[in-house]
Amino acid sequence: MRILATVVLLTVGFVCDLQAEELSIYEVQYTTDPNGLSPQHGNVVDCLGGIVIHKFIGSRSRLIVYDPNCAEGWGGIMAKDLDGTGEFNDVNVGDWVSFVNVEVEDYRGTTFLQYTAVHDPNYTIISINNPVPEPIPVRAEDIASPMEGIDQWVVADHNCEKYESMLIKVIDVNVKALDKGKAYDNYILEDNTDPNLTCWASDYMNEDLVAIYHLYVEVGQNFCGVAGILEQYNAVSDSNYYDYYQLLTLSTESFTIEQVADLDYDCDVDFIDFSDFAFMWFNNECTEPDWCSGADLTQNGSVDILDLEKLSDNWLEGKLY
Repeated sequence: MRILATVVLLTVGFVCDLQAEELSIYEVQYTTDPNGLSPQHGNVVDCLGGIVIHKFIGSRSRLIVYDPNCAEGWGGIMAKDLDGTGEFNDVNVGDWVSFVNVEVEDYRGTTFLQYTAVHDPNYTIISINNPVPEPIPVRAEDIASPMEGIDQWVVADHNCEKYESMLIKVIDVNVKALDKGKAYDNYILEDNTDPNLTCWASDYMNEDLVAIYHLYVEVGQNFCGVAGILEQYNAVSDSNYYDYYQLLTLSTESFTIEQVADLDYDCDVDFIDFSDFAFMWFNNECTEPDWCSGADLTQNGSVDILDLEKLSDNWLEGKLY
């Protein structure tokens, strides 16, 4: 039986340590296996779960679930309605959901909580309206591209496994190439500071998708940031071998083309931007298209307290902390 509690779940009391009975997401996901295999693979478990940060509707709906107590890694997981019976129809983004009798399966590299009638599963909505976390800022090298061969795309290592199913944001990149990967729906994101550093992304889970790629995705397009869920994909057959990671964008909001208050156009808001802003302080002759070198953020004709508030709201955005 599903139980709905309308109280807000506080994140105190949950830790990324061993649990006596139910397992945390951390316990399901954390692994020292060089290929990223979960130590719970094949087991039927109860899971404390976390906040639903995305819901993918398909023939087999998925919930992307995040434990905010594991913000540095190993805190995200995918739950799949394996039977395709609509079991997650009443679950919404922001709900904290826990699970009973779900099978842990590493399917094509990604760890799933498989919700299937075979094991008589259940879930409980513990609380609702929890805030969706901010994405973890990373560079392209933190989820490095695979080494490419003929019908092969293989990563050198699985060092980014801790980010699997977590919300991350690759900062300061451009679209280098399209038509990569097994389904040719991957594209390469290249670091703007070092063209040798790249990662792969895909838009198949993007709720605003109308074609194979999001409308914003074209070769040469620059992004201050691309956010999404990291998914591992591997498959082995007689004719090919794949093992790579892809950043799955979630909506149009996943793409940051320009960083608000980034006055020097380096995709972050820092003391250099503040210095440029201060130089224009109290200038009341701002007009388009320059708007006082961008310092008139509200475009009301002057650089004033309203612009300072907007700069403050975006302070250190785009920076790796």
